[in-house]
Amino acid sequence: VGHDAHMLYTLSAVQILALLDRLDLVDRERTASFVAGLQQPDGSFFGDEWGEVDTRFSYCGLSCLSLLGLLDRVDVPAAAAFVMRCRNADGGF
Repeated sequence: VGHDAHMLYTLSAVQILALLDRLDLVDRERTASFVAGLQQPDGSFFGDEWGEVDTRFSYCGLSCLSLLGLLDRVDVPAAAAFVMRCRNADGGF
């Protein structure tokens, strides 16, 4: 309570409520709008309004929207392309 909204906390809350079969408590539209608003034109996701980018936040955003049944709110092909651009020569990401 009282902390800044962040992708990590948002996913954790949605996952907990999904485990408890209480997604009915989530304001799906508002949550989806928050998550979708953090996707960048290159397909990446910010973790919060301050703009840190890494693949964790892509996972969080896509997982959250998937649990809510609202993946259509973001550009999934762009998100996948961003992840693939993070691939290293050794096969890691």
